[in-house]
Amino acid sequence: MAPYDLAVIFGSTAFVLHVTGYLWYATEIFRGNTRPNAASWLMWLVGAWVEFSTFDAIDHHWSTSALPLACLIGVGVIFMVTMIMQIRSILTHAADVVYEQSDKKDYLLIAADAGAYGLFLSTGAAAVANWIAVGTTIFTFYPMWKTTYRNPSNEQPWPWFIWCAAYACMFLAVAAERSPEMFAQSFYPIFYFCLHLPVALLCFSWFRNKVKMTLTTLRVA
Repeated sequence: MAPYDLAVIFGSTAFVLHVTGYLWYATEIFRGNTRPNAASWLMWLVGAWVEFSTFDAIDHHWSTSALPLACLIGVGVIFMVTMIMQIRSILTHAADVVYEQSDKKDYLLIAADAGAYGLFLSTGAAAVANWIAVGTTIFTFYPMWKTTYRNPSNEQPWPWFIWCAAYACMFLAVAAERSPEMFAQSFYPIFYFCLHLPVALLCFSWFRNKVKMTLTTLRVA
């Protein structure tokens, strides 16, 4: 099988897995099993557009750009589903809050994505802009980690594991494509895999206990 054909297979698999994760996540919201963090999902919606635009500008190949596209679509769907649920709650005078409440300062982190997109528009440096947009996402994940650690029932681990598998497939697509931009493109799937995995693990008490012990040790030290 030609390297590019293999890359398309991995990229398409990443797309399907990522969309599946979002469909599962949306279902959990409707069931009331998931209460997503407002700040994280709003920032991810803005960031997803910047990251797809800058990543796709690197080489314009479906095999590697498929997952960023799925992310943009999926984040938009989750954001709209949550907003619809919240509006319905308000109209029916219910007390339910679909979103996990966030600190206002969390929203300031959108500035990082705006800055990265501005750099891309002004210089055309797609790879550098993508690194900035992706790298600063660690700060947008902080509200999600915090609320999942404190209220693990707000999240379900399986969509997050599916997204981890999608990022692994995206990395394989990047490797199979053998593009001259492989180094620049590898950062996206590796970094996001490392950000998503803790959310899934924080849903389990054994992992939260390990985190608690580590934090306690660091405070004592």
